[in-house]
Order: sequence, then C-alpha cells, then structure tokens
Amino acid sequence: NPENTYLRNFSDEGQILPLGIKGEGLFKEIKRIFEKKNKSQINQILKELRILDWFDSFSIPQYSFPGEKAFQIKDKYLSETTDFFDQRIANEGFLFLLFYFTLLISEKTPSFFAIDNIDSSLNPKLCSELIIRMTKISKSKKKQFIATTHNPFILDGLDLRDESQRLFVVSRNIYGETNVN
Repeated sequence: NPENTYLRNFSDEGQILPLGIKGEGLFKEIKRIFEKKNKSQINQILKELRILDWFDSFSIPQYSFPGEKAFQIKDKYLSETTDFFDQRIANEGFLFLLFYFTLLISEKTPSFFAIDNIDSSLNPKLCSELIIRMTKISKSKKKQFIATTHNPFILDGLDLRDESQRLFVVSRNIYGETNVN
C-alpha cells in the first residue's frame, strides 16, 4: 500500500528490499536500474509513464549534493527555461504509477504481490488503462498481482474473457461472515 510521503521523500529506505510496502526504496531501485544501465527496463518504465500525456522523461541528476536523493522529471508542456522539477512537486498519480511500473518491471521485485487500493490518486480513465498495462507487463515479466479497489473504472481494464484474469467480489453478510464470489 504505497503512501505519498514515502514516494515523495526518499529519506526512509525501509528494511524490505528492493521496495517496501509503503513505497520505501523507490529511489534506490530506480537508481540501481539506471546505474546498471539496464536500457530495456529504463525504456519500458519511461514508455509506461507516458500514459500521462504531460510526461516526457525523468532522470537521476549526475551531480547532486552529498546525500541528495531526487528525480528530475520533464513535463513536455513546460517552457524550455524550466527544464525539470523533482518528485517533491510531482503529482501523486505520477508517483504511484512510477512505483507500480517499477514493481512490475524490475527483476529484483517479487513475482507475486498485492496492491491495496490501486486506484488511489488516479483519475477514472487512467485506472482502466493502468490495469490494461499492468496485466500486459505482468504476463511478459511472468509476475502475478492482486489488486483491491472500490473503483468500478478499474474493472473496465479487466478482460474477463482472458483466462489469466479473475475478478473476486468480497463482501460481508449481515452476520459478519465473509462471502467471496
């Protein structure tokens, strides 16, 4: 369940590597991918982030202050004089997408995981497209994920004719017993 604070400020790394359950370690994992010069992973993360029409690119500054941890994010609609901004002023949706795509694309992350409230900070159309893309990536990377949601637009991204995708409706009856359909 990634949290905005951990995705925006990289001071807490967490003990779970490469990515913690609140989003800790995102900077470290992205930096590892960049330092390893894994072009296919970098290009795939960049490609998937272009789900946002404003997104152009992002990078890790080569020259920074000691201990500084920041991404440089390029918005294609900003003027030429404003080259980049960092993750501290990026919108939450971007940070959540970066986390989800990194979680799926990195070879260091688990092959099975769950994401609670995957629709957090995302607009409805983006929710549908996110699920379509995540399903495609998970198949290519041989990963499996479970996502919880209260948002019907997430369901629009599911292809229930695809045998690899399932929808479970979990509810409680009046006696407090859990029902799964």
